[in-house]
Amino acid sequence: MPASTLLDPAFLRKLELLRIQARKAFPGTMRGERRSTRRGASVEFADFRKYEAGDDFRHVDWSIYARLERLMLRQFVEEEDVRIDILIDQSRSMHFGAPLSKFDFARRAAAALAFLAVSSLDQVGIATFDTAIRLQKRASRGRGHLLAVLNFLESLAKTEKPSSSDGVASEPTGKIAKRTPPTNQRTSLSAVLQQYQRTTVRPGIVFVLSDFLDEDDFRSPLKLLAQRKFEINLIQVLADEEVNPEIVGDILMVDAESGAEREITANPRAVAAYKKMLAQYTKALENFCKANGLGYTLVQASASFADLLLKNLIESRMAGCVG
Repeated sequence: MPASTLLDPAFLRKLELLRIQARKAFPGTMRGERRSTRRGASVEFADFRKYEAGDDFRHVDWSIYARLERLMLRQFVEEEDVRIDILIDQSRSMHFGAPLSKFDFARRAAAALAFLAVSSLDQVGIATFDTAIRLQKRASRGRGHLLAVLNFLESLAKTEKPSSSDGVASEPTGKIAKRTPPTNQRTSLSAVLQQYQRTTVRPGIVFVLSDFLDEDDFRSPLKLLAQRKFEINLIQVLADEEVNPEIVGDILMVDAESGAEREITANPRAVAAYKKMLAQYTKALENFCKANGLGYTLVQASASFADLLLKNLIESRMAGCVG
């Protein structure tokens, strides 16, 4: 088993009972455990076709020949590997949340998905993004590659994080110093998906881990990827402070990524209105995914990681039990 601070032994034992679910068949590059669009020689029957000169007589269905005097070959499902890419939002808003930030939750979730991919003999690649794809571990397979992926994910914890004055600030009006976030700390999922589409030829399974708090229209690039036969799964990660804010009084709110400021009076009515708008946004994203055949699940970073992640992956049909 891989040694990693991201995957403890108890969690690994639960992961070993699961595998990533594919809602469609993909043409792979190497022999694996996935249904392929190609015809091969597994034990699962797929179809018949006419005999052609040079075909292997061992695949002839002699019972059909006895009835129809026609040579027909049995075809079987080819089992091959699938490319699984995991895209992790590293923008400034993802470093919000305590004791576990959204970014840390996403790193651990990515480690679990990489373990499931390697266990199914699939290729797995990891990339981080904000306005573009930044750091990347190319897709490959095998236990050695899994260790490299886990080391890559652990190294991301050493990247610079926002200071305590960044993020959704809650200080008395006028008491917070304004900071301008670095330009590469904003999110542009639309640009990232277009970049990914240009550089990835073979369709596969894509997981996007983000808070999806992005003002740009990222739905159109998602639909284009789906039309190109990619299977897309969105894992929306929100901090508990975002879902259930505990603020009161006159507050200066500072956007973590744009630096935009807004003064509000936080009272029960305002908090209720905020919660309603957030619920409408997440529900609209879920409905969009359902309408376009995309996987979707919403998780809170502060909740029990192992049980919550497994429960949500299974309920959203992103993963299923082995056998």
